[in-house]
Amino acid sequence: MTFPSPSFTPDSILFDLDGTLWDSGDGVTEGFNLAARRCGIPHRFTTDGLHAIMGLQEREALERLVPDLPLAERLAFGEEARRCECEVLRTGRGSTLLPGVRELLGALRGKAPLAIVSNCMEGYIEAFLEAYGLADVFADYEHPGRTGLSKGENIRLVMERNGWRSPVYVGDAAVDEEAARFAGIPFVYASYGFGRVQSPDAVLAAPGDLLGLLSFPGEVLSRPET
Repeated sequence: MTFPSPSFTPDSILFDLDGTLWDSGDGVTEGFNLAARRCGIPHRFTTDGLHAIMGLQEREALERLVPDLPLAERLAFGEEARRCECEVLRTGRGSTLLPGVRELLGALRGKAPLAIVSNCMEGYIEAFLEAYGLADVFADYEHPGRTGLSKGENIRLVMERNGWRSPVYVGDAAVDEEAARFAGIPFVYASYGFGRVQSPDAVLAAPGDLLGLLSFPGEVLSRPET
């Protein structure tokens, strides 16, 4: 396979999480159903249904998942679901790194700092890092569970506190594209993920394709063997 000439010379690379780096659908489903039982809520959640709300901030996701619950009960359920899904996911159960992701991260390590910016709740990114032993791979991460900010605002926050001026953002959904545009940085679409976008700056058929789009001082990255 041939790869395009390098398009970006980033000083950092920011990633979405769900559908870009991993698929946690089964673990999230197990956690939500555990929370429903603990809260006495007669709902049964499916992986397909939860995939459909991944990428949304917590309140909007809960409004779609349990619209019949009064607000106070909905928020209480959300808090229990947060605990339960992280309890499951930090063990590595119910999730998988997407094919080629570990090789991609290994090839990028030491070339530019990496970060995760995801629309998730407190503990979710931490569970990902713990489950797959990746805490030392990423220089930073952020999410609205900690800041209360939108994804675009969190991208800007991560850029500002690290002094990064020219990142690229890799994601698989329209919310990722919107966030990158808000932050004023290029958006690279992970088409192997869960979502659809409008007009990305570049498209990846697989994680390793990112390497053919990047250059760093004195070198061009090549796709790792998988």
